[in-house]
Amino acid sequence: MYVERRRKRSSFAGLALQYWLNSIAQKKHLFALVVSDSAGLLIASSLHGPEAEELAAVAPLLARPGENGVQLEHPEIPVVIHKLQVDRSSLYLCAVGDRARGRESIRLAASGVRRILTAQA
Repeated sequence: MYVERRRKRSSFAGLALQYWLNSIAQKKHLFALVVSDSAGLLIASSLHGPEAEELAAVAPLLARPGENGVQLEHPEIPVVIHKLQVDRSSLYLCAVGDRARGRESIRLAASGVRRILTAQA
């Protein structure tokens, strides 16, 4: 017998990503999880408003070329950024909150982001 664990689902990639990121951010007690493209455009986020767009815009700028995982040291805001390839596109997954939970959340979120985006292609 199959039991559906997800409470919310969508056949629209953007909404499915938002539900996925919201779920992880809530479970891991993070301020935000944001996905952006290489131009810094917001693809999906657990955060709403201009802060999500600002995080999306700076994530590719802060990530170091050639590095997959980047841990940024900021005295007030702990941020973890991970560059991820989906098909031929570079995306940036940004976690804001506790660094250890952010790294763990990035690993968890990355698999779902890939799954959702490749299923929609």
